[in-house]
Amino acid sequence: MTSTAKLVALAGLSVCGCTGVLNPALQNSLFGGVFPLSPGPVAAFVFVRCVNETNQTAEFIVTIERDVLVLDDDGNFQFDEDGIPITRPERETVRLLTAATGLARETGTLFPCRPSPVTIVGLGESLSSDDVAVFVGGGGAGGAQGSGIRAGALNPLLVSVGNFNCGDTIIYQAFQAIGTPGGVGLQAFLLPGSEQPSRFLGPSTFENLELFLESQVREDEP
Repeated sequence: MTSTAKLVALAGLSVCGCTGVLNPALQNSLFGGVFPLSPGPVAAFVFVRCVNETNQTAEFIVTIERDVLVLDDDGNFQFDEDGIPITRPERETVRLLTAATGLARETGTLFPCRPSPVTIVGLGESLSSDDVAVFVGGGGAGGAQGSGIRAGALNPLLVSVGNFNCGDTIIYQAFQAIGTPGGVGLQAFLLPGSEQPSRFLGPSTFENLELFLESQVREDEP
């Protein structure tokens, strides 16, 4: 018996079962020792996964934004006149290098939702359509960057309009596309954490990490 998470094609706003889309390993299986591929409602993370379907190396420029609580000089939270905590947007960019072949064609990173929730996820350092979203070819990671593929119509995903939620997996795919700039197309998919099976034969990796981080916070408390 297999429980398959819905894979939402964010670029076209269409929904389909993930079998036969991208890679069969994107399925969440109840049996067979398959590990969870979305953090789910228990683990407070957004998982961004980058998939390289080109024949070259590809370096994805992943940027997130979160609302961070503003502190005063004494480290206390600041509030507005209505008693609502004051926040400011803060961005974080991660560069994820993928290989042309083998398992290294896919890589990913986790963004914690606590204590500040992730509000925007996109490609490119400034989250604009003119940003280079992926460098294709070259060495990456300090080497030659290769050809820059711009984000274009692949808009940032917003939690405020329901593009994603904490606990979801966002998948960015670079693929060969004739007639596009650089010969490479980009698209985004979503694996909703709400579709995660309730149990697995293997360990729930994201929940274990969440418990570990919580234990570290408790140890740091006076």
